[in-house]
Amino acid sequence: MYNNIVFIHRNTLSLAFLIISILLYASIQTVWSDEHEADIPPQYFGERVARTPWPMFRHDLHHTGRSPYAGHDTNNIKWEFQTEAPISSSPVIGIDGTIYFGSQDTHLYAINPDGTLKWKFKTGAEVDSTPTIDVDGVIYFGSWDKYLYALYPDGKLKWKHETKGGIISSPAIGDDGSLYFGGWDNRVHAVDAEGKHRWEYKTADHIWSSPAIGDDDMVYCGAEDYYMFALRPDGKAVWSFGTRYLLESSPSIGDDGTLYFGSEDAYVYALESDGKLKWKYKTEYDVDSSTALALDGTIYIGSGDGQLYAINPDGTLKWTFRTKYSVMSSPAIDADGVIYVGSRDKKLYAINPNGTMKWFVETGSAIESSAAIDKDGTIYIASTDGKLYAIGKKMEIYP
Repeated sequence: MYNNIVFIHRNTLSLAFLIISILLYASIQTVWSDEHEADIPPQYFGERVARTPWPMFRHDLHHTGRSPYAGHDTNNIKWEFQTEAPISSSPVIGIDGTIYFGSQDTHLYAINPDGTLKWKFKTGAEVDSTPTIDVDGVIYFGSWDKYLYALYPDGKLKWKHETKGGIISSPAIGDDGSLYFGGWDNRVHAVDAEGKHRWEYKTADHIWSSPAIGDDDMVYCGAEDYYMFALRPDGKAVWSFGTRYLLESSPSIGDDGTLYFGSEDAYVYALESDGKLKWKYKTEYDVDSSTALALDGTIYIGSGDGQLYAINPDGTLKWTFRTKYSVMSSPAIDADGVIYVGSRDKKLYAINPNGTMKWFVETGSAIESSAAIDKDGTIYIASTDGKLYAIGKKMEIYP
């Protein structure tokens, strides 16, 4: 009888401790989330982009690639989720913490924070486009089947909009709900919140680049015809800037309106808001990566020469970090200034602000995807081995 009472008492205490620990952990995370999200200028998300830890390609409408949350010190893999084909799409985080990304197995995936499948949605071709989440939790993304899709949070189709070419570009959402994206049909497209055609702007070659939107509602997007375009919300071109080769990089917008991007002519460009050249920096090979903008003004970008470049705001070199193969992945920056970037050498690197390596994780194949940072410090990255990886600390509760 006594032993039974002791057993019940101990188990009751263990259960109580478990519940208290979970509630305490959740409350700490919520407070931390509120503190850091207050630091994000609202114009980065506009009126219609969800204010989640990472709701779209490059984090926000300015494509800063910068998070208000700090990653973990560990390179521990919490879990892996296997799809049936390589992944080039980058993960984003929904309102309830669901992770969304596309795969070349033709599906868009929704994964729970514990790494289990929530649902998957089949399209007619590969999904390399990175999804964008709106304030209602609707998910927008493109497919090589030529459609832009809108899905409800439960994975049901809301609508789809047909174009004349595959869509690898990731959509940006304007304040009126308009969606801007590029296509393999040599056009920048604008559709309304219901998927109806608004306008299209014709370029001389197909579009890989994903549009960024400025505080003045200007839409910036590059094309494979070597040009970066500045378009008004009505689709009228204000200016264009020519590089010397293919332009697959997506632009980033600095706080002062400076536009940053790379080109396969091996240069990183900085343009004034009127399209005039501010400076350019030459790397050793083509630049398909997109820039990330640190709070201190440092510009980070990868190159086909296998290096991550840190460039000062005046266009001078700060430092480089060398990987063993080309860097197509675009860097992500956490609240401590740590940079996370993938390489085709199969590794995700965490790099300190001074250019030294903090840690790395090796995947099964080349990394073309870019990382997303969750509010609990978890880093999500996909690989062409077909897996999504979650990197961070596992929660430990002691009885």
